[in-house]
Amino acid sequence: MELIYYGHSCFALHHKDIMFLVDPFFTGNTWETAKADDIMCNYIFVSHGHDDHYGDRPCIAVRNHALFISTPEVVSRAEKAGIAVKAMHLGGKGDFPFGTIRMVPAFHGAGVPGGHAAGALITFFGKTIYYAGDTCFFSDMGLLKRSAY
Repeated sequence: MELIYYGHSCFALHHKDIMFLVDPFFTGNTWETAKADDIMCNYIFVSHGHDDHYGDRPCIAVRNHALFISTPEVVSRAEKAGIAVKAMHLGGKGDFPFGTIRMVPAFHGAGVPGGHAAGALITFFGKTIYYAGDTCFFSDMGLLKRSAY
């Protein structure tokens, strides 16, 4: 498994022919490590609807036929653009060919009316990582290890 960091909160998990992209912010990202048009992926996870996380999702998802995963309010924006989506609520767990995603809270604005910011426990081919999204420290982070399995 490989973790590729693109700057800001954007990164990808890669294993064989599966690429899982998180918070696709390339255009305007000061790191400029890659261009949105060059990104190949199968899955896109977005923590919330602010432009520096939701960013280049449309062009990447459409070009790659990638599954877009986020909270219901955020995926409703993508669904209107004809993108395949998987809506997940905070506390929910989804099974995917690469492993699982468990949506967890993040304390931050959502960027969409009625939406919630999220983090995720991502199990990707047997390795589990915690992606906090945009959040502050909070005491329940201490419980996340128990929730990962």
